[in-house]
Amino acid sequence: MAEECGDLIAAWDKPPLEQPASLRLKHLQWMCNRVVNQADNWPKTKLHRWIGFIQAGMIANRLLRLEDAKRMFDEAKSSHPGFDQDLLDHLDPDGSFELDIGGEG
Repeated sequence: MAEECGDLIAAWDKPPLEQPASLRLKHLQWMCNRVVNQADNWPKTKLHRWIGFIQAGMIANRLLRLEDAKRMFDEAKSSHPGFDQDLLDHLDPDGSFELDIGGEG
């Protein structure tokens, strides 16, 4: 997904929107490169957080629609049989997923 996002950012030919530094296209491209280069070294949860941020930044810059982000996610899920189920449990509306935020007595 990071490679696909990076390719979309690189190909974007419209003037950039005024955004905070963390959402600017140059920074999002840098993040894509980091994800690609660190994919074997970082925990899956960190990779997914970074990709989620990249996609959110792309949506904020109007490079991507929510439907496109969902499509990327679905394609990644179907093309990787070992996709981490723990990262998907919260998406099942019939599941009993509970969020433990800690600190509760």
